[in-house]
Amino acid sequence: MAAPTNVSVPGLSNSNVAVSWTAPAGALAPTGYYVTRITGGAPASACSSGPATLIATTSCTDASTPIGSHSYVVTAVHRSWTAVSGASNNVSVISLSNLTFVSQPAGSVTAGASIATLRIAARTVSGLLPVPNVPVAISIGANPAGGSLSGTLLATTDITGVATFSNLSIDKAGIGYTLVASSTAYAGAVSTSFSVTAATATQLVITSPTPVSGVASGTPNIGPITVERRDMYGNPATAGTTNVTLAAGSGGTGRFALTAGGGGITSVVIPAGLASTSFYYGESKSGSRPFTATGLGTPLSVPVEILAAAPYKLMFGTITSPVSKTGFSVTVSIVDFFENLTQSTATVTLVSTGQPPTGPQNKCTVHIPNPSHAGSGTFSGLTVNGVKPDCQLTASSPNLPDLPSIYFAAA
Repeated sequence: MAAPTNVSVPGLSNSNVAVSWTAPAGALAPTGYYVTRITGGAPASACSSGPATLIATTSCTDASTPIGSHSYVVTAVHRSWTAVSGASNNVSVISLSNLTFVSQPAGSVTAGASIATLRIAARTVSGLLPVPNVPVAISIGANPAGGSLSGTLLATTDITGVATFSNLSIDKAGIGYTLVASSTAYAGAVSTSFSVTAATATQLVITSPTPVSGVASGTPNIGPITVERRDMYGNPATAGTTNVTLAAGSGGTGRFALTAGGGGITSVVIPAGLASTSFYYGESKSGSRPFTATGLGTPLSVPVEILAAAPYKLMFGTITSPVSKTGFSVTVSIVDFFENLTQSTATVTLVSTGQPPTGPQNKCTVHIPNPSHAGSGTFSGLTVNGVKPDCQLTASSPNLPDLPSIYFAAA
């Protein structure tokens, strides 16, 4: 059986020394390990281990290590076989001191608000270590919501050996936070766990869908759209009741409802105990059609992109009569039920259907150089066989009703 390798300890430590090593290579795996501390050539059991008390992992903490310089060896054990590692680097244990929380955080605090005054003491086994000017740093330990700790994060002990932190706060709501106190050559301390709750709601946010988009409709069909209230740190807030007023943008036909296709509403309520509520939105005009939600802070403008519905009919563009007999243009569009321009590429055909007002010789005939094209577009270069009072064009496209004729005169 091969011996463990890479036995390592820090160069400087308090009385709790972290020891780690690499498991031996080879087919024969050890049952476990025991660790020996070497001080001035004299061996001593370490990490509460021994030949009869094996460690299953490849690391341990040697607690209550005496002040001085030490190295470590690790012995691998498999049944009656053993294999001893080479010695680690030396660690200098310079203090038996540790830190402890004299006062703990409250069980629940508000995001952004003070965690209350915390007092961290430096101690030995016999009590407080009354050494002033020892730097103590504080940081987040368990961080369930990715919060940031703000305030004065470094303090020094007073003449009683106590460091005081009075302006600490965490911004993100979550359950199970802890704080860690640390100082060079002192064993660190971990606080009791506590929760952070949201502060007062200050803003509204659309959380889903993002972005908001849908198809043109005469009824509210986009949704459910969820509006959430949050505090200034972005935490969902549940305290109190918030009335959210909804308003469609100008130039459209926007409507709101509590259910898809439901009756119109102008507001929704976020009740106490919940952070959000949902509604539906509908608009018959295509394009960018934002709406606003008002109730907390700055009114929230919500971008909405409305797409045209399915192709429904053809539509002529405006023709100013009389047209020039020597050249004019006509636009034909494929539109949906609400006359929004669609993206259809179906063939559109334009034909001249003018009728003679008095006889065949007076029939208005429109010459169309290119009578068909794909999708909506403009037919250009049209001419008329003279000055005529009763010109007529008809457009058609597969699967759509023919477009009723448009009448105009040519001058």
